[in-house]
Amino acid sequence: MTSIFRCLMIIYASLITSTVRADSIDFSGYIGADLSYFPNTGLYPGQLGDLQYSLVLAPEINWQSDSGNTQINVLAFGRIDSSDTKRQHIDLREGYLRHEFDDFTALIGVNKVFWGVAESRRLVDIINQVDQLEYTDNDARLGQPMLTISTDQDWGALSGFLMTGFRKLEFAGTKGRLRLPYPVSDSAVFSHTSREKAKDYALRYYNSFGDFDLGLSTFNGTSREAVLKPVGGNSFQPNYSRITQTGLDLQYTGDSTLLKLEAITRSGDDFKRFEAMVAGLEYTIYQVADTDADLGFIAEYNYDNRGTNTPQTIFQKDAFVGGRWVANDSEDTSAVLGMLIDLDDGTRSFQGEFNRRLANGLSLKMQFRALGYSNATNAQDAFRRDDFLAISLKHFF
Repeated sequence: MTSIFRCLMIIYASLITSTVRADSIDFSGYIGADLSYFPNTGLYPGQLGDLQYSLVLAPEINWQSDSGNTQINVLAFGRIDSSDTKRQHIDLREGYLRHEFDDFTALIGVNKVFWGVAESRRLVDIINQVDQLEYTDNDARLGQPMLTISTDQDWGALSGFLMTGFRKLEFAGTKGRLRLPYPVSDSAVFSHTSREKAKDYALRYYNSFGDFDLGLSTFNGTSREAVLKPVGGNSFQPNYSRITQTGLDLQYTGDSTLLKLEAITRSGDDFKRFEAMVAGLEYTIYQVADTDADLGFIAEYNYDNRGTNTPQTIFQKDAFVGGRWVANDSEDTSAVLGMLIDLDDGTRSFQGEFNRRLANGLSLKMQFRALGYSNATNAQDAFRRDDFLAISLKHFF
């Protein structure tokens, strides 16, 4: 446990036992049940059968001072899985103390930070580690211990980050689906000082210029991606490089059109500098067919020229096309469909998601992913028998 987290818990405990009134604390969160159906037998020995179910609990505690300048927030996440013990995990997503001073805001503790505008890929988003065990949620991130100083001025918003306690990637176990051919070792190799001592640094500038929203960021620290190197012929070992990444995210908002761009350049200890980008648009027809619903069309192009000794990616030269339907009803009904096409080898994958609130505090999410065709040289080919349909029920409290 990091010193930042220990400090946070001491502050939190002292507030609870002394100055914090019971009615100033807000308790919320959700409990959920997930069911995943895999129509195909697993590609690798020992993988679970066609059904996987699990229970989720995500409690949240929030306290705010009477002035509103000081806030404490704690958000935990835990999952119990029926088959894959590696997927059973508990994580502190948020656990921070935040205070607003006259000219700046300071935050210390565990937090989640999101950057980016694209639909098909999270390219500039680098502060938090991806929670790969949550395969039904592309946006799931592990909590990151950090100290953040931010200011919002007429010339824009500027945020600085000091991070410690690097979070390694987690991988499915031998019984899990959407896993690699061999187990991934819990022991990682770093190209720099030990992960407990290494610090990460980041800076981000954000501002709006008329119809344009601009974000500029730089990051220096341990890569959130790993190169998986074979060990002994029957396992992989993650290798993490020290990297420097500069990022740009830009969005134009018109009456019916969103134009989006994310771009990065990255260099590392173990590889040459490379560039990557995702650019596209989303066009929306409002009140389609004289209803309250909106229908949007999405198109994006992905490019990534990374070379050898870098983490694998499926976005070297790919196109994404999709649609978004929003009912604008009292149940917050919505659906998204998309297809990713590799323009070099023809690999095609499909995904879809449906969301609806069923009753007060109860929501339904349905999701599918399927690989229509995969080239044997494509990274997605390792998951060619892992098409799935997932149903999730959440009760918010």
